Amino acid sequence: MRLPRPYLVPSALLALVLSSCPASAQGKMSPQDEAIYRQMVQSMGANPDAAMAATKQADASRKWTEAKGGLIHYRIEGVFQGQVNVVGGSTWIGFADVTDRVVIELDWNLGQSKLSGVPLIQNTKATTRNLRNPEPKCLPPILKGDYEHYDLLGVKNGLGGALELQVRTAYPAVEVAQNCTGARTRVPASLKTRPEALVVLSPVLLDSHGPDSDNLSLSKDRKSMIHKQGGWTWTYTPSLRK
Repeated sequence: MRLPRPYLVPSALLALVLSSCPASAQGKMSPQDEAIYRQMVQSMGANPDAAMAATKQADASRKWTEAKGGLIHYRIEGVFQGQVNVVGGSTWIGFADVTDRVVIELDWNLGQSKLSGVPLIQNTKATTRNLRNPEPKCLPPILKGDYEHYDLLGVKNGLGGALELQVRTAYPAVEVAQNCTGARTRVPASLKTRPEALVVLSPVLLDSHGPDSDNLSLSKDRKSMIHKQGGWTWTYTPSLRK
């Protein structure tokens, strides 16, 4: 009996068909098996093309979920660009346009959402330009050393399956103008260390139709996931361990 159109098949029923087809479970069908499979899906009122796409996506995702030893290797690159207060302490403010970069290489247990082994960290020297006072009419600060926006000191397992990063910001000694254009006063150098959480994006996202938003997207070659937040662009590139 032909089903009326439109007809929506319950997702649980369609999932049962996708998982129970022997040829589909093996990841590749013969032309004859595919024809039978398409006919079966169509008889249920579902779109055969959509069902085949879902099957291929599940097969592609399996390479990650069934990785050797359950481990996925990640190269995570963070690039920062933004306006930052480069004067330490809480009394004075001086802005600069800052860029910084860090690279993390790590092995990740996908099933357990845990770090495996010791990550490799590569910090890059920050750059500052366009030093300025918050008030345009006031004299800009003068840095008497290097401002280091983001020095990654360590990486460990954090809460909720995320990473905990130990981050240090180094403020150099700075000369600031009193009363906007008056004599200079010296603000001493200082260090601030803090923990930050970093979520490890699942590589299964690479085999999906999304995501595609302002904050989360895939690279054009669909080999990396890109997350943007707070001036940072984090690029996650997973690969299978050999």
